[in-house]
This record gives sequence, structure tokens and C-alpha cells, in this order.
Amino acid sequence: MKPDLQAKLLRVLQERRFERVGGGRGLDADVRWIAATNRNLEDFMREGRFREDLYHRLAVFPIHLPPLRERREDIVPLARTLLERIRRELKRPRLALTADAEAALSAAPWSGNVRQLANALERAAILADGEALGIEHLDGIGGGAPRPAGVRPASDERAPGTAVDGSLTLDALERDAIVRALAAVDGNRRLAAERLGIGLRTLYDKLKRYDLG
Repeated sequence: MKPDLQAKLLRVLQERRFERVGGGRGLDADVRWIAATNRNLEDFMREGRFREDLYHRLAVFPIHLPPLRERREDIVPLARTLLERIRRELKRPRLALTADAEAALSAAPWSGNVRQLANALERAAILADGEALGIEHLDGIGGGAPRPAGVRPASDERAPGTAVDGSLTLDALERDAIVRALAAVDGNRRLAAERLGIGLRTLYDKLKRYDLG
């Protein structure tokens, strides 16, 4: 948050009044504030990048939420809860994680926390033809998990989309995932990008790369 915006927020917290953008009349603000950050605000205060008075106004009742990698007992229950939403969205009520997949999820580092976990599950659901989501559908999970056996990077020395053992390459899997995502949202590219957990520009680049129009 830029310093000028910090000052404005502090004034709202102190006076409980604000003005709309372009407005000239003060309005009362009887609200409860919940603030969240993934930065160390104490370091920011020492560096002069965050106002100390604003910090103390906000930090009345601090709650520390550890990263997912520090509460591994929560990963599988969270994954099952997230999968419930994915089932409804994809209209596939019988989707379920295999025991091996749950073990892999629990072991992954999850640098992106719950959002990354949700994206990994949604990609797995798009990749899976059946109802079981196995470890083979969770390639590269958590930003550091090993690639499942049988899935290898594409090479100029083999046929496009096929690894040396006859399995699909990552490129082929990615192309298929994009096709499935687009089909699931009737071709809406923005929604497809959200489902795949990538930016819209990245999706356009991949559409061009895989000659998908």
C-alpha cells in the first residue's frame, strides 16, 4: 500500500468518516476492519515502508495463519472440501482422490498455499477421463513435487506428443487440458484461464503454440 493511501486509511480508521471519489460530502463508516498480508509489516515499519501508527490501529487482534506446508494435517481435508466445489462446477459428482493422490498432496510444499492447491485439483479434474483423480493427474504439484512416472518432457527426437515409452508428454497433456477447459466453459477464454490457473495472456500464448486458434 502506497504511503498516501496508508495516510487516507489511517484517517478513516481514526475518524470513521470518508468521502467517495469525486464526492464532496463526508460519510460515516461504522464498519469492522479485517486486514490481511503476506508481508512482514514489522520489517516494513523499520524500513519506513509502512506507517507504525496504521499498524497499531490494524493490529488490535492479530491472527497468524501458518502456510499450508506447516499444517500438513489440513491439506487432505482442504483438498476434499475444494473438490466438492469442483464436482459441482464440472457436474461430475463422483470425482474422488485416490489414496496415492492424497499422500502426494500431503507431501507437496505448496508455496502458493490454498489457491495453488485448488488450481492443482481443478487441473487434475480436467485431465482425468474417469472419476478417480490419481497421482498421474497431479504433475508438478506444489511447485516442487516430482513428475509422475510415464510423463516426460517433449523432445525433438520423438514424435510430437509422445514420450519414448509411448506415454503422453507434458505438452500433449497441457494441450488436452486447455481443450477440456475451453469445452467446459463454452469457449470463454477468460474462464478457461481461471480454471487452468494461468493468466489470460499465457492462455493466448499457449493457444497459439498448440495451434488452437
